[in-house]
Amino acid sequence: MPRTFRPRLTVVAALLLFLPPLEAAEKSSAYQAALSSISASELGNEVGELADVALEGREAGTAGGHAAGEHLAEQYKRLRFAGAGPEGGYFQPFAPNFRNVLAVLPGSDPKLRDQVIVVGAHYDHLGYGGRSSLGPYGYVHPGADDNASGTSAVLEIAQAFSLLPSPPKRTVLFAHWDAEEKGLLGSKYWVANPTLPREHVAAMINLDMIGRLRENRLNVYGVGSGAGWRRLVSLANEEGLHLAFRYDVSNRADHHPFYATGIPVVMFHTGMHDQYHRPSDAAQLINKEGLEKVARLVFAVAYELADGTASPAFRTATPVDPESPLTGKPVDRLGVGWNDDAATAGGVRVTLVKHDTPAERAGVQTGDLIVRFAGRDIRCDADFFATVSSAESPATVTVVRSESPKPVDLKVELVGDPLRWGFTWRVDEAETGAIILTHVVPGSPADQAGLAIGDRVYRVAGRDFADETEFARLVKTSAESLQLLVERDGRVRHVPLRARLSETIRRAA
Repeated sequence: MPRTFRPRLTVVAALLLFLPPLEAAEKSSAYQAALSSISASELGNEVGELADVALEGREAGTAGGHAAGEHLAEQYKRLRFAGAGPEGGYFQPFAPNFRNVLAVLPGSDPKLRDQVIVVGAHYDHLGYGGRSSLGPYGYVHPGADDNASGTSAVLEIAQAFSLLPSPPKRTVLFAHWDAEEKGLLGSKYWVANPTLPREHVAAMINLDMIGRLRENRLNVYGVGSGAGWRRLVSLANEEGLHLAFRYDVSNRADHHPFYATGIPVVMFHTGMHDQYHRPSDAAQLINKEGLEKVARLVFAVAYELADGTASPAFRTATPVDPESPLTGKPVDRLGVGWNDDAATAGGVRVTLVKHDTPAERAGVQTGDLIVRFAGRDIRCDADFFATVSSAESPATVTVVRSESPKPVDLKVELVGDPLRWGFTWRVDEAETGAIILTHVVPGSPADQAGLAIGDRVYRVAGRDFADETEFARLVKTSAESLQLLVERDGRVRHVPLRARLSETIRRAA
């Protein structure tokens, strides 16, 4: 059911500002330095190492696959991370001859260090082909995007964490899964044989094929698995990426074994391409600058999970997509149909008066030209929409009739609550700390500010809200201006709505 709230103000000006989230200014200089250390050149070099033909496509269990694993372990040794395999080593072997590579950064908070955030990516690929190859067979499949890109990003993110003056509150496990291409064997094995207590894993991030960013668009899968994922990822999106959120959880990637055991998961992915599972998936096709953007976003998300106050709560009921239905129009307060063909003369022409409505009871007639409503001149239908939605009841409607020499004033008892800022909303249990717009009244302050159906509101006047009751209270107590933190497609911006009494709303040119 749509939620509503009240106005009596009209818009003067509203400005849509595309800015990084507020957290950016609050992060320490050490955090910013760690974030900035994630570089396109280092990522590109690491992808080149892993996708080199000398590793023969990194097939699990082969000499090339083992060499890739040794290389990863050496990098963690260089960064002075402890191993998280059996007996403290970097490798977790499993039959017949596969190996996960695991490193750990212990948390710094005595009360939270037992909680674990997993940041993982599979490092194996197809070798010279095989059943999963799309051909041609017999050639090295370098797997630059799949998944040297995700593997390199996990390494670079681990290095960024190593630059922080102190570890985050929670423990972070950096995991490189083997034998993903053979059926998620590495991640399945770890979940069945965890080297850290599985019940302590608070969230899992999976990076798979993140090296081919196009049009700044990044797919984010699994956000329905944990309450608050979308908000957390969006607030971390200082790179301005266009995030395409998916609420389902695929069973074809390494996050799924974690999800199947009740752990919130999210996967980042830049999309499929013609080189997928072919020898042509080469390092020179990697968008290194795009990979930097994705890796920096993931570092920010992982840091917030590891150092923040809470992590997403697991949800057993994961919706396919909560975007529909998003519509939820407010109640018809007056009960008329109209057109604005008479706009050159001012006003809107009534074409229909519905039965047993406030308009009929007030004596409004078909053919009336409404020129004034609730003390405001009506010049077009945008004026009319906004005025009817925001007016207090009772209101006076002024009409011009051909048979009357003077305008006629009618008193109308409107139904429903007035919309103060011109929008309705709903909530979703997958999106804690957010409300979702379901309707924006044409010509209203919300409309003039550029708000749209599907926008998420995360803050009011710089304040978080626990639920929609608190949101409604914050909005209703705002006087002539309203400052919202709004997310659309994962990009967060500050939206000020400004209003003033007795000012006619005009359409933009």
